[in-house]
Amino acid sequence: MNLLAARVVLRQRSFADSVDLALPFCLTNKRPLGILTLVILGPIAALLAYLRIARHWPWTELWFLCAGVSLLAEGAFTVALGELLFKPPGEARVRTFVARYLRRLPALVFAAVIRAVLLVCTLLILAPTSIFVPEAMLLEGAPYGRALARSRALARNRVGFCLGIWLAAVFLPAVGAASIDLLFNSVTHYVLQLGYPTGELFTDGGSGFAVLGALLAVPVVAAVRFLGYVDLRTRKEGWDIQLRFVALAEQNALGRKRAA
Repeated sequence: MNLLAARVVLRQRSFADSVDLALPFCLTNKRPLGILTLVILGPIAALLAYLRIARHWPWTELWFLCAGVSLLAEGAFTVALGELLFKPPGEARVRTFVARYLRRLPALVFAAVIRAVLLVCTLLILAPTSIFVPEAMLLEGAPYGRALARSRALARNRVGFCLGIWLAAVFLPAVGAASIDLLFNSVTHYVLQLGYPTGELFTDGGSGFAVLGALLAVPVVAAVRFLGYVDLRTRKEGWDIQLRFVALAEQNALGRKRAA
């Protein structure tokens, strides 16, 4: 890992800075992330549409399924963002992201089940400290036990920051669902005079547009978590200090060259 090749400034950031940077970072890498969205989230959207239209699933069950598969799908974007931090979008290969993600998918499913059990048993007390388990598993190749220890080590003395990241990861899909539902239903109802063809979120409990908004929030949620993970590694491992020393060394070498 070459810290000098990082495409994001490696410095200590506040929670607000990490959240603010998530969307611009996604837009900077829109081409590979857009393709990855179609590959990973497209089949999920089709499955949810089939269950709602053909199988008549109630919205409550559909939302639970959407939340579960979205949590697993974030892993693909975590892998992509880990590479895109050091590699330009033009050099990225989506099939590489997907292959790495699929190799770790069984371990991610196991980790998700264990995390759900822990959340229920501890009444959310351990939720913030375990938030970076997927990042440790996917980006560091750690097994679940070591990934959990790694996440807790990163979260030590930064529980408030981790809680903010955890809450953002919970509420961003809700914001995306409500925003897209309001926008698209306003167009279909008031502009096109078609009513609410996919349902209305706040009346029916869900809509096709709301599901689309929740799924489109998945890359942004993954980016928020990833940037929070990068910030904690920067603090714990002194990435910013290492870069300062490298910059000072380069300045000294340039000064000696000019003097000579």
